[in-house]
Amino acid sequence: MAFVDYNSELKRKAWVQKGLIQGTSKSFWSPYTGMEDTSIVMQANNANADAGHTVVFDYDGNLSGKAVKGNDTAYGKGEKKKKFSNKIVVDRYRLVVDNGDKFDGKDIGNLSITEHSDSMNKLADLFTRFKDQAVFDCVQGLKGSGPTHIIDLNATFDPASLNTIEETIKTGYGYTTGGTRRPLQPYRLYDGRPVWLFVMDPSMARLLKNSANYQSLVYNADVRGNDNRSISGVFGKIGQMLLIEADQFYGTTDNAAATFGLEDNNIEISGLRKLDAGGKWTGQPGYVYTGAQHSRGVILGANAVQLGFGKMPDYKLQKSQDFEITSESCLEVWMEAQKTILNDEVAGDYAAAKVANLDFGVIAVDLQVQS
Repeated sequence: MAFVDYNSELKRKAWVQKGLIQGTSKSFWSPYTGMEDTSIVMQANNANADAGHTVVFDYDGNLSGKAVKGNDTAYGKGEKKKKFSNKIVVDRYRLVVDNGDKFDGKDIGNLSITEHSDSMNKLADLFTRFKDQAVFDCVQGLKGSGPTHIIDLNATFDPASLNTIEETIKTGYGYTTGGTRRPLQPYRLYDGRPVWLFVMDPSMARLLKNSANYQSLVYNADVRGNDNRSISGVFGKIGQMLLIEADQFYGTTDNAAATFGLEDNNIEISGLRKLDAGGKWTGQPGYVYTGAQHSRGVILGANAVQLGFGKMPDYKLQKSQDFEITSESCLEVWMEAQKTILNDEVAGDYAAAKVANLDFGVIAVDLQVQS
């Protein structure tokens, strides 16, 4: 392919799609993303959706009713089938690059593939970080709503802490913030083994690795094999928890509120954020990296995050008004991301193992990592 046929929408969008697919190799969340609700990041596509249109997620619940004994009348005592749902309203996001003098003297409508590719590759790389940061901010409770369930470790983190955390996840009791809830549905590795992902930043991981009992436990843990070949950052497996270290966020967020949108971020490196003593997160105006710092790790099960895409991404070129001597290129995507929080549609939530109106697949773990 020697040239991008910019005037052919079909060819242009297919080329953009190919470039974005190739860019997924750099994504932290790509190994955990799929179209099934067993994936940690569940993706749904609606090619007809543009601004204000919705991508709907539907879920069925299992039965939990009592049996009818003997000759007692059973008819009329049937349990209503439970149904839960959620939806994403997609919006348009545009990532823009100034092509500068590189395109001066060229026929703007007939640029070579190498020149278009330079802009497209940079935009695809930025989009990968943009999409990854959307998921990081969702699971930390910085986009959308704050965490419904938190385990606060104070300043102590060791293998014994992991055992307590695992018990809390399995039983649904013992959260510092949030009441009793259904255990997280585990994510399954390549060979079918059920695990929960415990994603932590470098500071939280450091405290765990420095603990007295960590090395002897993890040295013999099986974190090798085909099931983990595509998973980045794995450094241990204890019980049913797969320990994964993510990057720290680098960049700025032009919003000082407790929660913010995708459009507020300038992303240099996507990753987890820290919380300072003044209540500001890494990158926010007023954030201070000295003094007390808290890391927020996240334990993730199946269907933790919903990622909705609308109309196909497109690459657009805008020539300058000054006789077309410069230009800018834009990657336009229709998408949105959010934590999975289910709404009860029919028969009411479960009495004890609740699933509605809470973070379905995310548990936050807070730890003081600096004083």
